[in-house]
Amino acid sequence: MLSHWDVRASDADGGPTAKRAAGSVPDVSVEFTERNVDAAIDHVARHGAENRASLVHYSLVFEAADIVSPQELHHGGDSEAVTRFMRTFHDRCLERGYPPLDSLVVHVAGGRGGVPGAGYFKVNGQPDPYRRGASADDAFRGGAFLQAQRDECRRWGDARRRQGR
Repeated sequence: MLSHWDVRASDADGGPTAKRAAGSVPDVSVEFTERNVDAAIDHVARHGAENRASLVHYSLVFEAADIVSPQELHHGGDSEAVTRFMRTFHDRCLERGYPPLDSLVVHVAGGRGGVPGAGYFKVNGQPDPYRRGASADDAFRGGAFLQAQRDECRRWGDARRRQGR
C-alpha cells in the first residue's frame, strides 16, 4: 500500500492547476495514490522499455499519472515531491516484478537534459555522475550503474514486446 503524499496544487474545483498570478508563488503540492503511480509505470513501460528503452521525460510521466507537473512542484517550492514520487515509482516497479523503469525517466532540457535527476541516484544509493565536481570514480560508477539499469529495461521491454503484451 502506498502512502498518500499531500502536495497541494488545485484550482477552485479541486483539480490540479498550472495557473498562478504573475509573480506569485503558489502553494504547490501533489497527492498521489497507487493508481497514479501504476499509470506512470505503465506509460514508461509502453513508451520507454517496450520502445527499445526509449527515454521518457518527467513531464510526460507526471501527466500520465494525472498529477501536477514536476516544473510546478519545483516552482512551488517542493522539489522533494518529485523525488518522493519517483522513489515510490521505483519501489512499485520492484513490487510489480518490473525492471528499474525509473532509469528511463529524464529531464527534457538544461544541464541534465536526457538524464535522470539527482534523486534517481539518491534513491538507488549510487553516486551522481552528473553532479558538479563528481570524481572520476563516481562518474564511472554512477554512469555504469545507469547504463546497466537501462540495458535491463531494454531486454525486459524487448521480451515483453515479442510476447505481444
